[in-house]
Amino acid sequence: MKELNKKRENFYRLWEKQREKKWLFIFLHGSIYWGLPVAIGTFLLSSHFEIGNMSFSKLIISVIVFMIGGLGFGLSQFKRIDKIYLSLNDDNEIKRGIQTIETGGNWNYENLIINKEDDETLNIQNQLFWFEEKDITSKKIKECFNLVNEDYQRLKRNRDFEQFMSNRKVRIQIMDNSDKKTLLMEKQLF
Repeated sequence: MKELNKKRENFYRLWEKQREKKWLFIFLHGSIYWGLPVAIGTFLLSSHFEIGNMSFSKLIISVIVFMIGGLGFGLSQFKRIDKIYLSLNDDNEIKRGIQTIETGGNWNYENLIINKEDDETLNIQNQLFWFEEKDITSKKIKECFNLVNEDYQRLKRNRDFEQFMSNRKVRIQIMDNSDKKTLLMEKQLF
């Protein structure tokens, strides 16, 4: 999953549950929240707000027509919101990455380089190190580690990746920017 601010994170979590009830969403948002008010408003406008011009059969016809038409509106709303959700979701990319790791390759995901050391251990390294060699301190190395760990924890929220990781250990390695790829820090997670 991509890095999200709090608002988008809340949206992502709520919509993940909402999209499982697609037809309920379409019915509620299309027929009830949109179709019914438009039907009543149209009925009142067509009768010029005069009780003598109102009939129950016209009301029922108006409600049925707009509730059925509202299903199309609800479907378009669902598709619009789901498109936003899918743009935040990296499921396909993560599935391809898991396949790459399983075949022994390196997978680059955001700032992570992930590879399989053996069947039980994954190495996760930083792709970038944000500090110059002269500025390297233990505090900055720890800061880099925390950023890599945050990226990893966010990736673990994906169901497929979480399942892939269920029986594996993780080793996070912080490397410098030089061509030598000097190991600056290493920590095993369980």
